[in-house]
Amino acid sequence: MEATKCPHCGEELIEKADVCPKCGKTLAADTPSAVDNSDDKKVEPQQSPKPKHSPTKRRVVRLLSTLFALALIAGGALIILFGSSSDAEDDGNGYAPWVDLGMYYDLNKINEGEDFAHFNSYELSSDRVAMTREHVADEEYQAVVLGTGVWVRSYPQLKNRTKRCQVQMGDQLMVTRSAGYSSGSYWSYVSVLSGRRAGKEGYISNDYIIKQEKYDVLQKYIFAGNSNMNTKTPSKYLNAIATVLLNLEVHKRYPNLEVTMLDTTVFGYNAIVTYRIHDMNMAKNSTLLAFVLFFNNNNDYVVLGVVPGSEVNQIDPNPNGSYDIYFVR
Repeated sequence: MEATKCPHCGEELIEKADVCPKCGKTLAADTPSAVDNSDDKKVEPQQSPKPKHSPTKRRVVRLLSTLFALALIAGGALIILFGSSSDAEDDGNGYAPWVDLGMYYDLNKINEGEDFAHFNSYELSSDRVAMTREHVADEEYQAVVLGTGVWVRSYPQLKNRTKRCQVQMGDQLMVTRSAGYSSGSYWSYVSVLSGRRAGKEGYISNDYIIKQEKYDVLQKYIFAGNSNMNTKTPSKYLNAIATVLLNLEVHKRYPNLEVTMLDTTVFGYNAIVTYRIHDMNMAKNSTLLAFVLFFNNNNDYVVLGVVPGSEVNQIDPNPNGSYDIYFVR
């Protein structure tokens, strides 16, 4: 039998024993392995893996993610408030999508030229109810003084000998009845409700009376807006554009309109005034042109057309009383 040695004292062991006969220490079952395992081996501590990104990079990533989320939220809010971009797309007729002009004018009658668009005033309003000045019958309604240097008279005549008192722009009136036509104008009997002349009664020319709802439109888009018109603009021009704006406003809940009076073209006793109406909330198809015909040097008018466009080029009268109007889209 092959001799082995005690791993503790070196004594030769003749036989396989559990205890060394010399030193008395217990022997392992497998002595060679015990000897090998007796050596102390240092175990290196396992190191944790290094992070893929530094704390600074992680903060930058979180910041960019937050900014992107805020941009998405803001974009969604704008779409809800102003509508998607598809709302501003051209519908084929090229008119501003925020108003239904087809109720008043046949836009298919607009002819597209190489340089200018063109329409005939009779053809454009054929089979439509055009916007026009309304003559109020005998009924009570609340109104406002429109114009400066306006007088309440004891008789419906433009004569100095009639008793009179002056009222101011914006004074409230109660129109009680119509007084017919006299001195080149229609007249109404009114009671003054506000201002220095509150309590006074008498006659005022209808040229200087406007319904409350129309005055509110003028206040919003003309007097308080960015317009070249103001309280000193002739009342007939203000009354006419108020009619147009009131009809257009009902087609959009929160329009943001800028109104400019562009041009006045005179034909004998008649005149055509061109207005430009721009919806500031729209980026495309946002500008309309309104052409208003005033008759015989008085305040009667009819709106010949409201069409998509930016500038008037030329207006030609026809023997049948219609007008050919050329304009820039």
